[in-house]
This record gives sequence, C-alpha cells and structure tokens, in this order.
Amino acid sequence: MKKVLTWCLLAVLLLPLLAAAVPTTLADSGSDMYVKTSNGKSLTVRAEPNKNAKSVGKVQYGQKVWWDWSYAGNDGWSRIAFGSNNWGYVQSKYLVSEDPGSYQKPTKAPATKKPTKAPATPKPTKDPKKEAEEMKKQQAELDKELKSEKEVAPYYVQVQTKRSTGWVNFRVGPSTITSKITSYSSGKELIVLGETKTWLRARDPETDKVGYIYKSYTVKLNKKVIAEETTNGTQKLGKLNVNGEFELVCQLPTDYKLQVVSVRGESIIASVISDDITKPQMYLSIAYDELYGDVNRMNDLSDEDLAILEESYTSEYDVDIEYRETGYGTKLMVVKEIGGEEPFVDFLSIYKGYLVEFNLTPNPNMANKTLTEEQIQMCIDFLTDVDFNPVQ
Repeated sequence: MKKVLTWCLLAVLLLPLLAAAVPTTLADSGSDMYVKTSNGKSLTVRAEPNKNAKSVGKVQYGQKVWWDWSYAGNDGWSRIAFGSNNWGYVQSKYLVSEDPGSYQKPTKAPATKKPTKAPATPKPTKDPKKEAEEMKKQQAELDKELKSEKEVAPYYVQVQTKRSTGWVNFRVGPSTITSKITSYSSGKELIVLGETKTWLRARDPETDKVGYIYKSYTVKLNKKVIAEETTNGTQKLGKLNVNGEFELVCQLPTDYKLQVVSVRGESIIASVISDDITKPQMYLSIAYDELYGDVNRMNDLSDEDLAILEESYTSEYDVDIEYRETGYGTKLMVVKEIGGEEPFVDFLSIYKGYLVEFNLTPNPNMANKTLTEEQIQMCIDFLTDVDFNPVQ
C-alpha cells in the first residue's frame, strides 16, 4: 500500500504559484512580490500584523520583497522578508506580483460645476397608528424567525448582494428592525452556525462577530474544513471541523498558530507553525479513506492491519516505529526518521475512516536541519492533548 499521507505537504509547497527560486535563507512557502503604495511613498513594516505594532523598517515603492504565502490573507496582512533577510508584516493591499515601475503622480481632472439642486419635496406626514401596526407586525415576524432557528454543522457561505448598493447588512437579529453590526460587499466569506426560515446566523472569521444575514444574499461554498483558535482558560486551543462530521481539538504549543493550507475534495492540509525559525514546523493532513470507513479509531485495527501501515513507511525509509496514546485514549503510531538529509517524525492515527497525520520537520530557515529529542517530545506532548469529537 502506498504511503498514505506522508509528504502530501510537498504537493502543496510545489504549486506553480511558488515556482520562483527561493534563497536558502527564506521560507520555502513564498514568492517575489513588489511594493506599490497609492501615493508612491515608502511603506512601514511592522513587527506584528497590526497598525499599532512597532516599526521594524521601511520598504520603498517598487522594492522587491519575499512574500510568505503561508501567512497571506490573515486579517489583511502579509508576512514579508526584506533587506538583509529581515522579517515583518505589511498590509496585503500594497503588494503586487508585477514590478510597478517608477511612480506616476495622477493628474487631476478639471473641476466641474455642481448642478443646482432642485428644491426638496416635503415628505408626507406618517400616520402614527399605521407606524405602530407595522412595528407590531415586524416584531411578530422577528419572533417567528427566532422560534424557527436551528443549529447546523458549520459551513461556509459567500455574500452575493444582488443589490444596486453593492452591500448587505449584518444584523444582531433576523429582522431589518434590529441594529446593524456592519455591512458586507459581495465576496465576503462567513461561517454559518444556525439557520432560521429566511436568515442565517453566522460568524465573521476575521472579527469573530456573530450576527444574522439574509439567506438569499448568500451562496453556500463547498469548503470541507473550518479552522479556528479559541482558549480554554489560559491555554490556546486549535480546532478543525472536518466535513461537518467531527472536530479535531488540540492544545497548541506556545507561540504556535493553526492555519488551513489546502482543501481539496476530502483532503485537508493545515499548518501548525511558529514565527520563531528555531522551532520545528508541523503539518496536519486529514483525508478520508474508504479502506478504513468502518474504523472508528486506530485502536480497532488488528496487528496485521497495523503491520501493513508500518510497511508503507519501512519500505521507503529507515525508521523506528513505536506507539503512544493521546490523553483521550486514541492510539498514535510514531514514526521517526531523524538520520537522513530531510529528517521527519510522523504521528499517524485514524478516526471514523479519516487518516490523521502530523508531520514534524525542521524549519527551512534553521541552519542545522536536525530534530532534537526535546522538539520531538514537544510534538508528542502536543498530540497527547489531541481529541476527536463527533459533531452533534
């Protein structure tokens, strides 16, 4: 049997978009980009992805920088390398794939006279009695919508306004009489948490705000996974909701973050990476395999089945294999290959027919491409806190 999930990461990292040659001192997941500000001035690079973070330098209009695509699109910011391999964050809207050349100051159009406004037509006086009746009717419709609401397995939708204004309101309740939280234009993606007869209760993944949007102004997306970070007291948790069938929950190591890298059909790849280049990186692969469709956990596999899985590694690599158990009783296969040119440690498990694999490798920016026992133990400790929860 072919090796199931190990190195599916390479398929993502070698996408045509990343075909640019990468210096060994830079992240493998990136490409050249150019700075293009709207006024031709230099762009401040921040230590963190927000406007209030301290400045770590400036990049000039037209300057070529290295764009770390694995961080691209996070809250409108991108991680870049500039100068002598300095790292920082800039707003993504100021990065373009083509050299903008020298800045050309736009010419002002000649001023035009404003047309004379016609006298305003006085608005008709509203009937207070009819207004009260209309408000009562709208309140009854709101109550009806709230009663019809039901929880759903989370899924993505994209806003399609179908309105001349080009935007649609996101409200605190399923009615136009409720307050507006914000407005969205077409293309905005939201995560649906519940449904009423004509409205969706959704969460904005960028702001974490929860509200209601009119159902007919959205279209369902065929996304198979939802990733988010929450906290449990002082501990940061990473969550992946896979196909609405189960959630993977894990306590993230200090300074690490969870991100989805690729979703293709029923195959998901996510990264668990730190900005600290001295720390190793982990990639999580999840894919459904009909061969294990009736297997709830790796614990249910026979010794013969486990031997077949082991052979998918031993036939290609010189590895040591041992078994561990998560804090929730799920068996983990731990595969160590630490003596080769590209050392790795794989942690493989099965849940409800899904093969779940964590691949631990050195950070590509590390001068010494090795994995220490301390780093391996960090990943084992991390995975002993992994839990799989069926979605109710």
